[in-house]
Amino acid sequence: MRSHRPLLALVALLAMPTLLTGCAALRPGRRDSAGGGGGGAVGGQCRGDFGTNNAAQKIEAFLIAAGDFSDAAISVQNDLLAACQRMGRALGVAEADLVGDGPEGVRAVCTTVNERFRAEMQAIRGASRVQVTIESRPPHCEVSMDAYARCAADCEARVDPGSVEIQCEGGEIRGRCNAECTGSCAADVRGECSGTCEGICDGRCSQTGPDGSCAGRCEGTCEGQCVVRAQASCQGECRGGCSIEYEEPYCTGEVRPASVSARCRASCEARVEAHARCDPGETRMNVSGGIDPAMQPRVDAVQNAVREGLSAILALRTRVERLERSGRQIARLAPDLPNAAATVGIGAVACATAAAGAVADSMASVSVSVEVSVSISASASASASAQ
Repeated sequence: MRSHRPLLALVALLAMPTLLTGCAALRPGRRDSAGGGGGGAVGGQCRGDFGTNNAAQKIEAFLIAAGDFSDAAISVQNDLLAACQRMGRALGVAEADLVGDGPEGVRAVCTTVNERFRAEMQAIRGASRVQVTIESRPPHCEVSMDAYARCAADCEARVDPGSVEIQCEGGEIRGRCNAECTGSCAADVRGECSGTCEGICDGRCSQTGPDGSCAGRCEGTCEGQCVVRAQASCQGECRGGCSIEYEEPYCTGEVRPASVSARCRASCEARVEAHARCDPGETRMNVSGGIDPAMQPRVDAVQNAVREGLSAILALRTRVERLERSGRQIARLAPDLPNAAATVGIGAVACATAAAGAVADSMASVSVSVEVSVSISASASASASAQ
């Protein structure tokens, strides 16, 4: 277990877009398939200051987390729909079958596309003697440990942000090191790599990961990150340790504060996951062997579908699964929030009641996104493994 003590000062709470009129409430919004409209939003009064005592700050932190989580759920839902639409167009799915709105619309569109994808793969295999391999530069998401510490200080009246010790469980702390880096140094590369290639190897890779990505030495061109043993200084990402505080540190496992209440922990986890920075990675499918010339256009279409849509869907799966984990915590605490808000004021109760409903609706959306992304990922894995 590793820990990091951020030195940044307390900053103001993040502002949220206002979609409500007349009512100081939070409720989930909707966006059309083109991405217009708004997601979860906080009315003006719900974004206000309910007081400086500990109860008020916990309510404020929860309302912001609920709004951020709702926005992220809608954003992922729309991104997933767009990725399925791109994949469907590459496969020749009719435009009428690529129209959908809301969670059920996403499920319907993506299910149609997934069925076409599986059918095309079966047709290609039935008419050709081919070998299919999937190569990938795996997606990864990171959350700011400093942002978590600031959120904890916002939520707990007795906590100073500079004193919040954040722990990294099940992983390691990484970031930029402006001093001596110990361990390893990783840098983005598209070329030769003298260390471990994490990504796609155009050549021979000594070891591959479970997702098909290279995780060893690459005799050829590496596209992704090249990880080498640190030689004091590191111009890329330092892994293992820095002689001073990391710059913008993040945790590859789960972030945990040392001493924060359950309500603040749930709020902060949902909030930082909603603002996670995600590298989408890259996925491509290679088809070789005795391809029937008549099937070549269909092979090209499937490869385009993987490039145009599947890469994004795999990245969104990583994103939405993290959202779901953090969302479970605020969803578990949300029903009790109105009672806790009663000690703060009537306005806080109204906001807390609406926030609880918004969290429940957003969790339903996230659950559908997880289901769809997992299903399509499974189809891709089955297609690559069936020879």
